[in-house]
Amino acid sequence: MRISGQEVVRTLFETQDRRSFLKRAGALGLSASAFATFLAACGDTNTATTNAASDVNMSGPIDMKTLIANAKKEGGMQAVGIPPEWADYADILKNYASQYVPVDYKADAEYSSAQEIQVFKQSKNHPYGDIGDVGFSFGPTVIKQGLVSPYKHAHWDDIPDELKDPKGNWCTEYWGAQSFVVNTDIVKNPPTSFKDLLNNNYKNMVGIDGDPRQATDALYAVYSAALAQTGNLDSIQPGIDFFAQLKKKGNFTPARSSEANIVKGEVAIGIMWDYLGLGFRDKYASSHPNLKVIIPSDGSIAGPYISIINKYAPHPYAARLWNEYIFSDEGQLFYLKGYAHPARYQKLQAAGKIPADLAAKLPSADEYKNVKFVSDTTKLSAATQALSQNWQSQVLGQ
Repeated sequence: MRISGQEVVRTLFETQDRRSFLKRAGALGLSASAFATFLAACGDTNTATTNAASDVNMSGPIDMKTLIANAKKEGGMQAVGIPPEWADYADILKNYASQYVPVDYKADAEYSSAQEIQVFKQSKNHPYGDIGDVGFSFGPTVIKQGLVSPYKHAHWDDIPDELKDPKGNWCTEYWGAQSFVVNTDIVKNPPTSFKDLLNNNYKNMVGIDGDPRQATDALYAVYSAALAQTGNLDSIQPGIDFFAQLKKKGNFTPARSSEANIVKGEVAIGIMWDYLGLGFRDKYASSHPNLKVIIPSDGSIAGPYISIINKYAPHPYAARLWNEYIFSDEGQLFYLKGYAHPARYQKLQAAGKIPADLAAKLPSADEYKNVKFVSDTTKLSAATQALSQNWQSQVLGQ
């Protein structure tokens, strides 16, 4: 998830309700000048490329006719880290494949952001993987390591500057906020705060979505706990301390807060992205378990995910066609259907393209009033380093 040497302090996204949070995609309470400096520093390694055989500027945008024709010649696309249950990728994958080319997405293998990057690294010698979906903090890393190919899709201007690399190396597709996903068949007194997780008897019930040293979702769970303890985002260590206490009390389980584990009750309280929990809630609405999604009142952090194209993509046209699709109106509304916050929400809303039934399904705005956005990548880098140094010894090694 990591960082170039030329990082600058970004401003924090201060308290916003959910609908304002969505509407203000272009603002996010952030300093444009700080982001401009950061993005300029991050975007200095990849330049525009041209396909010599066809004279096509591969940095884009490329017209759809050219993309479709060449993607069909390539015969398919390989997606890395695009699980169908995540942010309604099931519909996105299905519709992309039905309209354009088949997709190999390894449905049985979920990848952390770090694992996705590893696949890209290996593809130089063992070609595999055209596109990826990684945490925001990995943007500088993929540029620094020379793993991505720049592409500016047709809706590039709709994306706020602070949510994309100025040279096209990555672009935010959507974002979410940390939540508690509670199996209420087991938990009769659902927690509403991180404080509750320590104060109540939730033996072996509380889990996070993977290893926070590798998975963005889990990293933000620990960071949200830190926010809950201190009221600020200066350090993730209070979050590590919190989980050490949670484990000592016996409430923390090493089981991952996956859909399967939540359904089985192995994780009765999962700390994870809201859109994942809301998707699970709806999926099991007519059966069991009964699930409730709660935004913790004392600390929740929102984080974007970004689309990247492998520098060594076996199917470069199909990869760019994928980007055109996920940033199209149809693709962005599928993210919203999956309860993720689409990057083009502001533009879609202004154009009257947000279906009323989707808007009505959004959770109460009041629950999101204390959500914050980590935009200082030096803090994210420090958080990652602290987890790498202390998670095993201070939490897992107890």
